[in-house]
Amino acid sequence: MNKKITVNLAVAIAIIAMTVTFSVTMLLSMRMFDNTVSSVREKETMYNKISEIDKAVRGSYYGEINEDTLMDYLAAGYLTGTGDKYANYYTVKQYSEWQQVQSGSVAGVGMDVAKDASGYARVIRVYPASPAADVSITTDYYLLKVGDVDVKSLTAAQIESLLRGDTGTNVSLTVRNRMNAEEQTLNLQRRQYDMPTVFTSVMPQEPTVGYVQITSFNQRTAEELVEKVEKLTQQETPVQSLIIDVRNNKGGALTDTLDVIDAVCPVGPIASQQNKDGTTKLLDTSDNNEIALPMTVVVNAGTEGGAELFAATLRDFGKAKIVGVGTAGKGAVQCDPVALSDGSAVSFTIGILVTKNGTGFDGTGVKPDVEVLLTPDQEGAFYDLTLQNDPQIVKALEALTNQQMTSGTAGTESGAQSGAESALVPAASSVVTSQETAPAASDTTAQTESTASSDSAA
Repeated sequence: MNKKITVNLAVAIAIIAMTVTFSVTMLLSMRMFDNTVSSVREKETMYNKISEIDKAVRGSYYGEINEDTLMDYLAAGYLTGTGDKYANYYTVKQYSEWQQVQSGSVAGVGMDVAKDASGYARVIRVYPASPAADVSITTDYYLLKVGDVDVKSLTAAQIESLLRGDTGTNVSLTVRNRMNAEEQTLNLQRRQYDMPTVFTSVMPQEPTVGYVQITSFNQRTAEELVEKVEKLTQQETPVQSLIIDVRNNKGGALTDTLDVIDAVCPVGPIASQQNKDGTTKLLDTSDNNEIALPMTVVVNAGTEGGAELFAATLRDFGKAKIVGVGTAGKGAVQCDPVALSDGSAVSFTIGILVTKNGTGFDGTGVKPDVEVLLTPDQEGAFYDLTLQNDPQIVKALEALTNQQMTSGTAGTESGAQSGAESALVPAASSVVTSQETAPAASDTTAQTESTASSDSAA
């Protein structure tokens, strides 16, 4: 028997539906309005407080106020107030420098420094074809002054900021030769120079083992790494395994770090981002290109951010053992600097890094498979250690040898070079396994200076 809905009942149902819809809409609108009003009130309170402080100071302050400096400190103070220990405010100059560093082409004098026990800045790296190289500055020098500024009270990052500047500008450097204590003042003109981040050599005690130092991650690092490793495998005595040194590597832009990991590792997810709401987002997946050589990675307490992710991911993929000491524990995902209207920028934490195997390292660091502590004397003489007497490098070589002897394979998930074949990639084959031909190696491979790593922020 068919039941018919009367006109009155249909009208009543429609009215009820409209009422429910209206009520829900009003409830949501009121909540949104309340949140908006609350946000507006909070902002108004903040602006009013700043206005009151500004009025009080400008009315009675004895000194002169530099408006640009005041605005910079207000912006930096806001980020400090969020409690985000990784948040950064970049002045116009600092943001321009950050962009240059990430591009791999910088305007300045062309050297990296690190503070040591003397309080002065030790030159730890001089870039080829740079103003510093032109006047024969080497790693035998201390930097005492930049212009009239004594560097003793400055950090390495602050010193390097002074060394950088617009192309064509002049700067005087007071330096002291560590070998003979001779001091001199040099006048240099800043210019654009390339800033490589990958330095290679071979282990003197085992020439089939390559030493690769990655000082930071920028837009050129992945391509540079592949080219220079390829060149190592094509020299007269081919390199058949690698020690990768990321000690004192402060990281770099996350996208650039992921590109480097992709270049080294086989197919698979690289890392994820854990968001505030508990959700996770896959950041990147490695393709079928990889550096198919046995390797170990060397880390220390100065290994930060992207460099920690690099080491942890290589271990997760079964590509490498980690040697050294626990890393810094900077495992937050920071947004790339957000440019502001005046040319300055801000960056802040937007999530937490989760490695391929689902673990994070923020606040805890990445623990090595083989722990090797340096003595206080060795720490103090870190930049004097060589590939032959650096305990962490020597142990990395030992771990690499043991890894090859026990595994009988290249130790990668791709399963290449197994069975009766050698665990090492043959000299005749490409180090980069892919469906496509690897790019030809360039002639820019540099010999690294000892085991030095930059202490300045990348």
